[in-house]
Order: sequence, then C-alpha cells, then structure tokens
Amino acid sequence: MTASTAGSGRRRWTLYAAAWLPMLAAYFGAIMAGGDSAADSLLLALHNTVPAALAGIGVVFACARIPWGSRGRGAFLAIHAGLAAAYSLAWCGGMIVTRTAVESLWTGRWRPFALSFDELRWQLGAGVLLYLTIASVRYVGQVGDRLREQEARAARAEALRARAEMQALRAQINPHFLFNTLHSLLELVSAGDGRAEEAIERFGALLHRTCDVRRSAADDVPVDEEIQLVRDYLWIEQLRLGTRLIATLEVDDDALRCTIPTFVLQPLVENAVKHAASTRVAPTSIRVRVAREGGRLLLSVVDDGPGAIPERVERAEGAGLRLVRGRVEARYGDDGQMRITTAPGAGFCVALALPAGAPALAAVGQG
Repeated sequence: MTASTAGSGRRRWTLYAAAWLPMLAAYFGAIMAGGDSAADSLLLALHNTVPAALAGIGVVFACARIPWGSRGRGAFLAIHAGLAAAYSLAWCGGMIVTRTAVESLWTGRWRPFALSFDELRWQLGAGVLLYLTIASVRYVGQVGDRLREQEARAARAEALRARAEMQALRAQINPHFLFNTLHSLLELVSAGDGRAEEAIERFGALLHRTCDVRRSAADDVPVDEEIQLVRDYLWIEQLRLGTRLIATLEVDDDALRCTIPTFVLQPLVENAVKHAASTRVAPTSIRVRVAREGGRLLLSVVDDGPGAIPERVERAEGAGLRLVRGRVEARYGDDGQMRITTAPGAGFCVALALPAGAPALAAVGQG
C-alpha cells in the first residue's frame, strides 16, 4: 500500500466517523429535551449511535465486495435486502449489549436491557433506512471513483497516443531513415530500375499518411489502414536491406472490421527492423499477424533475430515496448493482455489480446 493510498483511506474513514456526528447530536438533543441530564443524554446518544456506526463498517465493506452493477438486478436487490435485515438486527443487538453492559457496570449488578415490541419494530425499520442511506452513499462514491478513474485513464491514453504519434513521425523523418531511403531511391533511378517509381510513390504515401493522421488527431484507424502503413514501411526497408529482411504480413478478413489506435504497429515494427534485421548480415524474418478469434483480437509481431534474456527485457524495456504497455494499461486496464516471449538466439515475440469489440492495440516485435 502506498503512502497516498493509506492517506486516502484514513481520510475516508475520518469522513465516515464525522458523518455520524449529526445523528449523535440529534439523539443527544432529543434525549435532553425529555429531561435527562447532559451526561445521561450523551451516554444514551452514544448507546444508539456507536452500534449503528460500527455495524455500518460492515455495510461499507459489503458494498465494496458487491460493486454496483456487478450482478443482475434481482440478485442485487435480494442480497441487499438480506444485508439490510442483518444490519438492523446487528444494530438492535449492539444496542442491547452495550446498554446491558453499561447499566450493569454502573449499578454494580446484572441488569439486562430489552426493547419493547414497538421499540424493536421502530428500530428495525430505522435500521433498514439507515442501511439504505449508507449503501447509497457508498455506491455514489463508487460511481464517482469509476468516473475519475476513467477520466484519468483517458487523459493518460491521450498523452500516450500523442507520444506514439510523435515517435512515429520522428521515425518517418529521422535523418538516418531519410538518408538511407533517398540513397536507395537514387540508386534505383540511376540504374533505371523499374521499381524506382513505385518506391517513390510508397515513400510519399508513407509520409503523407503519417501527416494526415496527425492532422486528424484520430484515436483509432481501421486495421487495414495501419497495415498499409506497415506494408509501405517494410517495402522501403526491404529495398534498403535487400535479402537481409524477409517480411510477412498475415491479416484475417474478420480482423479488418476492427480498429486499432493510430501509430502502434509501424513504429514498433520499425523498432524490430532496427534491433533484429539491421544488426545482422544473415537474413531476418519479421512476421506481423492480426487475427480475430471469437471475441478477441490477437495481434503479434515476431522476429527470428538474436532475442534477449527475458529478465533483462522486463527490467529495461525499449521505448516501443514501454509505450505499448503504457497504452494498453491506460486504455484497457485488465481487458488488455500483453505477452512477451524471447530468449537468447530464439528471436522476439510480443503478442496482444484485446476484446474484438473495443478499439484494439497491436503487439510489438522488439523493445
């Protein structure tokens, strides 16, 4: 538990205790109006209020264990009806026990306290109303916490999306990338290679698509648009690296109807090219796969490069891995699953599984 979490918990319980002061004051005033002394009135007010407050702690924890909307309406109401009855009985039992204990100690002899039928009936009804009040306040707090958490996650996701866009844009206009690409294009033009025109078109489309997405500030794009961006990028890199890079893209038709956040696959595929293919003379294969299986969207980037020690990867993730992990956590919470598989000499694979109905994130090939 962090210090901020502990501090927040203390503040909440302090507010909980303070919320009972009006009830204590109301009992005190009513009893004083009946002619009792201030000391007796305070004692009787505490006798009525403290058991209710202590039993209310159980209500708070019960609401935490049964979050709003976690069950069907009928089951939810039935559970709380039973808990309301239990709370009322606990309140009455607490009053009887405390009153018996206080009066027995005060008088020095055993004096059991009992409620009359009318008092018991009123007390049970008041207990149900008090239970509903505590539960309602707790659930309002839950809804507020959820809204604040969603807002915080949305803000974080937006910040990470902006970082991803800038990272992708920097990758596209990186002087080293531009120099290598333009040099390859110049060689094709000089040699009269028929691929020169296509290479120039793909390079222009790559930059144009990057700028278009940034201008639109879109959160998500269809899978086929992101795949086209990846396809153009890999084609250019294959032009530069030649037989050293073997790229494969596998996309199921069902997955094309899904969307993924902008600038996820391409910057991280670029990272895979940089760490796996560009560092070796031997041919390196990179496979990008997007599939839909049932209600899950599965994305992965796999390379057969040098790989890494898993423990070191976890301790020192590259910018691409950190960015994707952060976006998964910010946008999807527990609904997004990210799995890293690597070993020295065994390549690198990061796969992501998300609900197919939600905007999806991609996996990365190298950190």
